[in-house]
Amino acid sequence: MRAFLAIVRVTLRQVLGGKRWILLGLLSFVPAVVMWFSSANATADEAFVLYHEAPLGLLLLIVLPVVALVIGAGAIGDERRDATLSFLLLRPIRRATIVGAKFVAAWLATTLIVAAAGGLASAVVSLRTDSWQTLGPTVVALALSSAAYTAVFLVLGHLTSRAVLVGLVYVFIWESGFTYAAPGLANVSLSRIGLTAYAALVPDSTRLLADPLGSLTPGVGGALTKALVIAAACVLFGGFLLKRGDAAAE
Repeated sequence: MRAFLAIVRVTLRQVLGGKRWILLGLLSFVPAVVMWFSSANATADEAFVLYHEAPLGLLLLIVLPVVALVIGAGAIGDERRDATLSFLLLRPIRRATIVGAKFVAAWLATTLIVAAAGGLASAVVSLRTDSWQTLGPTVVALALSSAAYTAVFLVLGHLTSRAVLVGLVYVFIWESGFTYAAPGLANVSLSRIGLTAYAALVPDSTRLLADPLGSLTPGVGGALTKALVIAAACVLFGGFLLKRGDAAAE
């Protein structure tokens, strides 16, 4: 457990260091700024609708995947690129433990940034509607989808040095394109994991989110299960990849 926590602590410092924190922090302001200006003269009901038309989509389809991609892909990928991963692998630590610790650190860092972004956007809605009903559900939605995105991009960062490019293609062509054009593909969309939880926690939003939800049924339990299964599968696969690397080096 001490090794696990030590890896989490060191990785958090790595992924949140330098200009990366500043750039991702600036990106997190975008949904709140959009919400502020778009709802300047809106009534409470109009502001509620506007939040689900743009800021929530920006959070789940742009801010979250980009932040998760940069942080998740770099959690292991940066160490491979800098040739420092070998120092960690020389220690008598299970490979799945290493990947699990990397995942937890990347998920915490990603969720910290996107939850702040969601909190700011929801605060604007609250000022317009005198209701805080979107705050908690937004954070829950972002945390759940963050687990799935981060886990997938963590493995991607281990597999290829072009993880950011591949990830951006996935986010903007597959997630934002194909899965919305074909409702039947909603089940394989990582952003929809959080969206189904959000819709269940904010029943008034269901009619506004009918198109992005597609064939999915709102529910927190199902979303949590999906996120945990994806995260566990990616951690185990990442551990297998590290083991395979050990075998190849012998």
